[in-house]
Amino acid sequence: MTTKLTAKQTAVLNFMQQFEAENDNMPTMPVIARHFGYASTNAANDHVQALVRAGRLERLQGQVGFRFTREATA
Repeated sequence: MTTKLTAKQTAVLNFMQQFEAENDNMPTMPVIARHFGYASTNAANDHVQALVRAGRLERLQGQVGFRFTREATA
């Protein structure tokens, strides 16, 4: 069971999915921050970490990146 997302988390997830589909890779924290007009990457990181806790993303072992979980694509 996954956690219900906030509107902002949903927006970040949708952006990441669209970006990945168009670019064949995940957006970086600076790209996410720039897209949403955040002054620093900390806000982007906070939202991405919330998506991990909500079960929509998982961190790749031994890497910096993330991947979508099944719940993110459902």
